[in-house]
Amino acid sequence: MINMFNISYPVWDSAMFAYTISAHILLVSLSMGLAITVTIAEFLALKKKDKYYDTLAYKLSKALVIFFAVGTASGTVMAMELFLFWPSFMKLVGEVAMGPFYVEVFSFLLEAIALPMYVYFWKDFKNRWEHWGLSLAVTIGTYLSAFTVTEINAWMNTPNGFDVAKFVTTGAVTNVNPFAPFITASTAAEELHMSGAVYYAGIAMILGYLIYKYLKTTNMSEKMIYRRGINITAVFMILDIIYLGITGSNELSTLMVIEPIKYTALELDLHATIGTSFATMAPEHIFGVLINHKLAYAPSFPYIQSLLAFPLTFGKGSIPGLIPLTTYKGVTDYGVWPPYIVHDTLDLMVGFGVLMGLYWLYVVVQYFRKKDPLSHRFTLLGGIAVAIMGVFTMEDGWYTAEVGRVPYIIRSPVPGGFVVDGVKHYGTMTIAQAASTSPLVFPLGIAIIIFYLAVFPLTFYFAGKVMKLSNVDEDLKLGEDDIKMEDERKARKSVSAKAGMR
Repeated sequence: MINMFNISYPVWDSAMFAYTISAHILLVSLSMGLAITVTIAEFLALKKKDKYYDTLAYKLSKALVIFFAVGTASGTVMAMELFLFWPSFMKLVGEVAMGPFYVEVFSFLLEAIALPMYVYFWKDFKNRWEHWGLSLAVTIGTYLSAFTVTEINAWMNTPNGFDVAKFVTTGAVTNVNPFAPFITASTAAEELHMSGAVYYAGIAMILGYLIYKYLKTTNMSEKMIYRRGINITAVFMILDIIYLGITGSNELSTLMVIEPIKYTALELDLHATIGTSFATMAPEHIFGVLINHKLAYAPSFPYIQSLLAFPLTFGKGSIPGLIPLTTYKGVTDYGVWPPYIVHDTLDLMVGFGVLMGLYWLYVVVQYFRKKDPLSHRFTLLGGIAVAIMGVFTMEDGWYTAEVGRVPYIIRSPVPGGFVVDGVKHYGTMTIAQAASTSPLVFPLGIAIIIFYLAVFPLTFYFAGKVMKLSNVDEDLKLGEDDIKMEDERKARKSVSAKAGMR
């Protein structure tokens, strides 16, 4: 125990890592959002010959450098935590699933090489499309980094690549296939939804900043720059919220098949009678709590869950139950139930998603009615509220997914668990088995808390200051020069081609 606060090591380790990754994921999502926004902005600048788009890309690229640098430091801290807080877990990962981490390193190298060249040699590229290509490399690198880390998370949900039955009984790691963890049963659904969620949150932060600056400035040139940025981020988020609705539904449907215990905890489907399940009438519970393992204070809407789970068959399908799934030889193991709070966080995530969807529907309707959304202060303030909700929803979704795996850090490779020598196993490794019991985790955790409390506000403050350092007229002149340079290059190329034909 950590005697000073009477906190068990597994709880302390979990809390500290949750704190770290919830902070780090903000840096990751913002870096990904900035990278793709910069890429789109410069592309539009070259295609439309628009200096405002070029200036937007130039300004945002400066912030990208800062967040990339701080994100690198944060990632180093998180990597150190993995080995200190979860030594048994990392030992198993090192023997079986280290491949995605190696790919993540190469993705990071792609970012680290392309980003400085893109930003610091901005004026030296005569071919502006080659310069734009570097931004595309940064965008690909940031995405691949997140993609490969998510592969590890998917492996934790549905492990493969080794003999799990032998590991849980003897601790020996045998029959290792190091390539298997790249693709598990949950990889596709998780990757599809992760990419949309992280991009949505990152671009939401950019949208919130751009709207704030648009409302604050009286300089018409700056307003033109921010307007273009708002247009890019708004269109992206409108398309992304639709994508997230589709992939989120798909991920829940996938969970029902490959991780039924997590699914039933998220939906609070108990099914008190062992062996029974709702066929066509499973209700949707809204919030609620468990009291003595029984659902309470949860308004229910009949048939809705079945319709959402099986829309193509109009609700005809079997919804699993938590009690039957965790009952073996007549005994229900309540200790393997995830905390019921994940049901409430799921409902909160879906609720915010619906609110954001309604806001974007309103914006689209206004646009088709030929009314400029940016001319209405109420709409702009609503955009800031949606930006805040977007960030919160991503964090809430991550919390729901990770806590839904408790009490295990690595779940079962088989839906609902597996039996070895007459014993039912619902997971491969528990959090308690993975956690460190070194006294060092306590002072390190305090240091990490202080680190992020200091670094985060300073990072955002400094990024804002850096983007304000240059004069807007000078930045626009640079944008004009970039477009002029590309036009001159095309003209020379056309002349050379005609000369060659002669």
